[in-house]
Amino acid sequence: MEKINEIIKQIQAKDITDIAIAIVIILVFFIISSWFPKIIMRMFKIKEKNKKKLKENDMYKGLKWIFLCAGFYLAILVLNLSENVFSICLKIIRIVVILSIAKILIGMISPESRLMKKVQENDKFQENKSALKVGYKILKVIIYVIAGFLIIADFGYDLNGIITGLGLGSVVIGLAAQELVSNLLSGVAISSEKPFKIGDWVTIGTVSGTVVDIKFRSIKVKTADNTTVTILNTKVLNESIINYATIDSRRFEVILRLPLNTSSYQIEDLMNSLKNFLHSIKEADQDTIQVFIDGIQTDAIVVKTIVYVNIDAAYFLDFKTETNLSIMKVLESKGIKLANPSTDVHLCQ
Repeated sequence: MEKINEIIKQIQAKDITDIAIAIVIILVFFIISSWFPKIIMRMFKIKEKNKKKLKENDMYKGLKWIFLCAGFYLAILVLNLSENVFSICLKIIRIVVILSIAKILIGMISPESRLMKKVQENDKFQENKSALKVGYKILKVIIYVIAGFLIIADFGYDLNGIITGLGLGSVVIGLAAQELVSNLLSGVAISSEKPFKIGDWVTIGTVSGTVVDIKFRSIKVKTADNTTVTILNTKVLNESIINYATIDSRRFEVILRLPLNTSSYQIEDLMNSLKNFLHSIKEADQDTIQVFIDGIQTDAIVVKTIVYVNIDAAYFLDFKTETNLSIMKVLESKGIKLANPSTDVHLCQ
């Protein structure tokens, strides 16, 4: 506050002509400050017809403030202030310039900038737009941190001591934020690799369902019983992922355990009926239909049925239900019941 009062007193002590010239310089720079950024942006072939969007552009704001700082600097030179007051004013101008340069850099790498639009048009980045947005946010933070360090250094503080202090604090913060950062980085990896997309039917570890949301911390999967499960991205990457949406045909298998007293004629007749039924399914790949005796065990005769069907993952559960019901009807029509699990118990005297 004392320094501000000192500046005011020195300005008041100056000749009215010098003060008038300084005010005129500031007013002139202020009036034409909106033109200067436009000229510079046109030099770099950056055009924005919408005036409202132009004024909100970070690059425009940064260039405007740098131009205004130039006007304030000339005004200070005209006033011929004392060395102490001049250094204070110069320090304020430098701080504004540093922040303005940071604004310009952020404007250059923003998703709406000409440079980033060209990057997004590249085929390599077409499917990684979300990763680019995260990269932009990270770079934005880095630019502001560097700008903050430059301002602190301009005030004469020892950066080594601050960095050492931040190093100790960052250990504590790092431990606390380790899981969050890990999930965010995993989110970037998922966005880059794209093992699935919203609407895909997937199995991640023990969870199966439709992907309904993908975020940088977690994904949400809606299971068959309409339950929404949230899975952290780190867990997603550590689990095996099966994306059924990328599979052209799906395997359908039924194992029938028939009683040992079922005659060979009945089994042969049942197998023929099952084959005819499977061939009648329009979604079935006819060359993959298999019905065979898989083994004769101590408590049952095992008949296995395998077929691959061309059907979307979203309808596969309904298909399984309908097909299993149809197989049960075939068994009922043949008067064949499935074998009950049995255990032999031997009693010794």
